[in-house]
Amino acid sequence: MTTAFLQPKAMPRQVFFLLIFIMYMISYGDRAALSIALPDLGREFSLSSIQMGWVASSFMWSYFILNLPSTMLLDRYGARRVGSLAVGLWSVAMMLGGITQSLGQFLFTRVLLGAGEAPTFGVGATIVRHWAKPSERGLVMTILLTGMQLGLAGGTLAGATLIFHFGWRFEFVALGAVGLIWVLAWWVLYRDKNNQISASNKKIITLKQIQSLFKARSFWGILIAQCTQNYLNFLVLSWLPVYLIHELHISVTGAGSHTATCYLIAAVCAIFIGRIAEKIAFLRGAIPKRRRFVVAFFFLGAASIGLLPFYHSVTPILILLSISLCCLISANGSNTALLTELISDGSKIGTVTGVTLTFSNGLGLLAPIATGYIVNYTGRFDAAWYISAASLIFAGILSTILVKEEIEI
Repeated sequence: MTTAFLQPKAMPRQVFFLLIFIMYMISYGDRAALSIALPDLGREFSLSSIQMGWVASSFMWSYFILNLPSTMLLDRYGARRVGSLAVGLWSVAMMLGGITQSLGQFLFTRVLLGAGEAPTFGVGATIVRHWAKPSERGLVMTILLTGMQLGLAGGTLAGATLIFHFGWRFEFVALGAVGLIWVLAWWVLYRDKNNQISASNKKIITLKQIQSLFKARSFWGILIAQCTQNYLNFLVLSWLPVYLIHELHISVTGAGSHTATCYLIAAVCAIFIGRIAEKIAFLRGAIPKRRRFVVAFFFLGAASIGLLPFYHSVTPILILLSISLCCLISANGSNTALLTELISDGSKIGTVTGVTLTFSNGLGLLAPIATGYIVNYTGRFDAAWYISAASLIFAGILSTILVKEEIEI
């Protein structure tokens, strides 16, 4: 397995990591914009709980379909061009969402946003594979993924404030403009290494090569883990503010501040426990497959989300949410690091990431929809939390059993 560490000459690699971190922040800040705006948007367009669930999932329709094609283009054309195009597209879609005049127009902008966000995590995985040392990839990936939580926190707080003062439409335009600034910085500062886009990479990966992934037990273990964590991730992303309003009987602003608090605590704690987990996993040498035990441990912690129905006051709910989200971030970081290290051909990491995202996002897009039906017919969120907790425990067990060998492609 190729594990060459490419040291950049012109620009410190930490700059690239920082830009990816910010990209994740912007991506999830833009996603949070809808979750905090959903109550107001629902009233403006007279939406039921079921309809709100479909609206919340709308960006996932194109995101799911384009995960694989966009990451195949990433392997061919490089992170500089694809990253710039992707963030530029979704940022424009955000701004257009703020000026729509009908539900149909708004849904179109969400589909456009999903198309732009499709290669996001492929870009991140590619940067980690090429610029991070093997012994630090798990921690680097976890730190980068905390950008998602900080983005959710910042997007929720900023969104709630902007909605309170100017309305949800201005919120979308303002947050969308931030992404265009990132595009300029990425295009100016980042350069793909020549050996990252070699002549062999110019050939699009074949269907036969993609099918070979599913012959590897390790890939199945990583994929199942990715699917289950994504389900909870998109459930929380879409419905957490609404859940807090429903359960604690608070305002949109209050829900925004509580949601942001959970995300911030989770992000800080994930970096801390992620560092400890990396040291423990590599006590006896750099053996990547040991990370599967770290994944399983963190999945067990994330399953604490299943205890939410037993509490009905602010403090225990925020504690449980923070613990679960913290463990979810750490599990995602370790699981992604497993994939980047166990894949035999590092030049295809973008495409392989796209395959995992296609399936995991296929399941993830069901989370807001299924939750909408659950809330509509039961009046509560309990079943949604139980389903997530059970699936996380199951995925953690499978990870320890299946993830053992290198993945050939």
